[in-house]
Amino acid sequence: MIHLEEVRSTNSWLLERLAKKEVLADETVVWTSRQTAGRGQIGNSWEAEPDKNLSMSMLLRPEFLPPREQFIISEITAMAVMSTVAYYLPEKNVCIKWPNDIYVGDEKIAGILIENQLQGSLLSYSILGIGLNINQERWLSDAPNPTSIKLQSGKTNAVTDVLERLVQTLHGYYSLLRQSFIEGSANELKAEIHACFVSNLYRREGNFPYVDAETGEKFEACIKDVEPTGQLCLKTTGGDLRRYWFKEIKFVLPCGVTKE
Repeated sequence: MIHLEEVRSTNSWLLERLAKKEVLADETVVWTSRQTAGRGQIGNSWEAEPDKNLSMSMLLRPEFLPPREQFIISEITAMAVMSTVAYYLPEKNVCIKWPNDIYVGDEKIAGILIENQLQGSLLSYSILGIGLNINQERWLSDAPNPTSIKLQSGKTNAVTDVLERLVQTLHGYYSLLRQSFIEGSANELKAEIHACFVSNLYRREGNFPYVDAETGEKFEACIKDVEPTGQLCLKTTGGDLRRYWFKEIKFVLPCGVTKE
């Protein structure tokens, strides 16, 4: 566990050290009190008020996992963050917005950025970047729907307490996954993890509005599944089955804003 008082990005900090061939153990955790240039998915930024939220990255070395199955790392990370948030908000509807944002109702409480590195036929490492809003109550950016544990519960929580619970939960999921490959029971566990991930998706039941990012087409659809590769599978009200990668589809939020 490495604590940095201030850093631009915990993911970038780890990547820089790996590029220099520094020795970092499996499940190394880096967290910071002040992240000045947090990164989100595909160039997006992540705003975190100093000392109020959790900004962290965990390094995994899942060399046991075939690269074609790397999306399961995203699944266990999202479920670990969702479970941690649900612990502090037991009466709230906490869910996973595909592919791996964490929502409370229609509001975003956490974001995840996973960066994988392949080496030949092996998944050399994965960096799990997690931003979780704990005590922040106001945002300077134009983010349309941010929230925090404090806004939802009215209670202030120590960042270190949330960090400890999240790290232990991540460790539990990762250990189970690794052990299943050693014991030859991975297929059963992967199916169980996937079913749990899909069942906890934001807007899992019913038809909701979406926008095709490439064509601008607006349509309504329900979530049918998520492919093992990570593609979202939607069934339109007209009966068409469509598959989308991240950034190819936008969710229309209740406030009318579209969100990747």
